[in-house]
Amino acid sequence: MQIKLEEVIEAIDNTDINTDYFYYIPEERIIEADPNLKEKDYIPLPTHKQIDDYGTMRAFIESLEDDEARGWLEEAIKGAGAFRRFRSTLERFAMTDKWYDFRDEVHENIAIDWCEYYGIEYLEDKPFQKVDPTSVPTPKAQAKHNLRFITIDKDNVYSLAYLVVDFRKTLNSFKGYDSTIDVDEAVEELQYYLNKKYPVFAISDNGRYIGYGVCRIDDDVVWLESIYVRPEFRRQGIGKMLFEKAEAIAKEYGNDTLYQYVHPNNDRMLNFLKTNGYDVLNLIEIRKAYKDEEPEEKYTIGEHSYRY
Repeated sequence: MQIKLEEVIEAIDNTDINTDYFYYIPEERIIEADPNLKEKDYIPLPTHKQIDDYGTMRAFIESLEDDEARGWLEEAIKGAGAFRRFRSTLERFAMTDKWYDFRDEVHENIAIDWCEYYGIEYLEDKPFQKVDPTSVPTPKAQAKHNLRFITIDKDNVYSLAYLVVDFRKTLNSFKGYDSTIDVDEAVEELQYYLNKKYPVFAISDNGRYIGYGVCRIDDDVVWLESIYVRPEFRRQGIGKMLFEKAEAIAKEYGNDTLYQYVHPNNDRMLNFLKTNGYDVLNLIEIRKAYKDEEPEEKYTIGEHSYRY
């Protein structure tokens, strides 16, 4: 799902108190609100309250170095008719263009935040740049590469569902069978985590979710329930960013380590964990064979052998 950033900005610029706009997912375009649409069919654009042009005016005034202009504008926005007096005062001090540039930048940031939050890839002239996998990206580096951590909640959970489907398919491939999970089941899985108040977070690049993680909290013990990075973004430091986010959550709960289940065939994850100092075997999960199951692999731990 992609959208041109200028289309979002244009919709924000045209939004007023009495008009709502929505980004309609199936047709991938901006349209005005349609009462026939179901809530799941659209994503609301920022509301007039979120845009807060009055707050933008105040921020603009505070940014001015011209004391005289700042004083006149502060008086202009008091009481009824603030917007009209504000525009007249701008003209008096020849600051109209400066105001529109300031407001346009604010609206652009609102548009970017909206895209990032809902996992919608926005198109602009800042493509993803490769991250050095041997280094820990700093906040400044993350900004340079257009990477952001996004908290997943009930409002943007649907946008992450497609990555969950990919993740489950990958896990099931280690067991030799195809995954049957669909988007609705993925949403249910994520909603379960959110209802349990488990931290769910994603990394976006220009609005597109490229990886995510889930931490399960059991009696203040933090397990890494899920971690996944899109194949085309692997070996670029994204997994390390997600993992360090999870470790930071573990520390918040007083843990010195994350705990995790890992499939024995998942060599990529096992090697990743060893690189990060995770080489202590904690528990062995054992069960009887399923009906008609004939495990072909064997693993030996100490003096005991197990079928898998």
